[in-house]
Amino acid sequence: MTTDAITGLRIGVAPNIMRISISNAAELASYDQFKQIAVGYEVPDSLSLHIACSFAAGFNAVVVGSPVDVLKTRLMNQVVGQPTNPFKMIAWIFANEGPLAFYKGFTTNFLRIGSWNVIMFVTLEQLRMRWGGMEASKGK
Repeated sequence: MTTDAITGLRIGVAPNIMRISISNAAELASYDQFKQIAVGYEVPDSLSLHIACSFAAGFNAVVVGSPVDVLKTRLMNQVVGQPTNPFKMIAWIFANEGPLAFYKGFTTNFLRIGSWNVIMFVTLEQLRMRWGGMEASKGK
């Protein structure tokens, strides 16, 4: 644990930016893609479709983002003897704990992100329906 006060805040900035960028890109792109595929199979554009695509996008975001999330957490909570370089930390985790260590907390993270995605994307679809949507909302 660091006691660097204000200067200690910088420790988590780069890993946090990396994690949120990767997770958001995965969830935003996959939601529209899942919805487009479903509508292509003539699944009605409905609330249940939005919920299913939201959960699928959340799952995708967690699959893609968990390794970066674990790396971010490890870098921010460094223990003496662990590397400080992100690439060395990846190798250290892989060598000492195995590849599944990058998915610690997967279920909890999915429940959090999946629930948030349902709220976010269902709200988005309701706004699109009420105030005119973009073409992407029609699965085209």
